[in-house]
Amino acid sequence: MGKHLLLFLLGLSFVVGFLQALTCWDCAILKSDGNCVKGNTTCEAKDDQECALLVVSKGDNILYRIQDCSSRCLNKTLTYPHVTLNFSCCHDQSLCNEF
Repeated sequence: MGKHLLLFLLGLSFVVGFLQALTCWDCAILKSDGNCVKGNTTCEAKDDQECALLVVSKGDNILYRIQDCSSRCLNKTLTYPHVTLNFSCCHDQSLCNEF
């Protein structure tokens, strides 16, 4: 009897592990030196969200970064005459939007 209960609990722990929410870094403005100006928390991604990271740079200089949970995430780089916006998304593991 104890063996069956142990197997049941082991199986349940695997199921709960697969159902855990995706946790992302959440910082409204992350300076180029890695310090978060506003936020510095985590967020749990909802069903349609991923972890997102936006890096805004001018030439080789990073101006700032934004980390959050986003449902409008895209993996794309947009280049304008004086600034580059690099959007990246991930959902393969928690805290994957770390810079």
